[in-house]
Amino acid sequence: MRTRIIPLLASAGVTATLFAASAGTAHASTTALVGCGSAGKVTAKMCRLYKAASSASSKGKYHWDSVGCKHSDPLPYHPQGRACDLVYGKIGKSATGDNRADGAKMVKWLVKYHGKYSIDHVIWQGIIYSPNGNWHGHADKNCKKGSGVTVCHRDHVHVAVKP
Repeated sequence: MRTRIIPLLASAGVTATLFAASAGTAHASTTALVGCGSAGKVTAKMCRLYKAASSASSKGKYHWDSVGCKHSDPLPYHPQGRACDLVYGKIGKSATGDNRADGAKMVKWLVKYHGKYSIDHVIWQGIIYSPNGNWHGHADKNCKKGSGVTVCHRDHVHVAVKP
């Protein structure tokens, strides 16, 4: 069942998706948001990606369990409606077994189609996939020992699109 995870993220103490070293507050979005089903209100680019990812996951049988997109965060991706978190299992509990395998399949699909869907970055299992790592993945320097399951993206795939 796909449900919104904003309350789940908040209950797990997650207020930020750590990705960039640039500190600061989220900037107001100048891009119009569109209704996108269970993803809620996101940018048209994010909605296009979300629908394509949902279709790919259905065809490949690697479904996520819940989704959370636009929510408060000190970085601009979620507040601007440019990012979604695809949860595999339950927030706060590391994905294992089939959930972990399904998340890995989704990441592989997202990385493969990063250009087609204007993907800015993907984070899963403490690894960031972005142009900075030539889409091969590099360790998230913000994910240190003791950082927690959700902060290190061990329970969800975070994906963001370019502005």
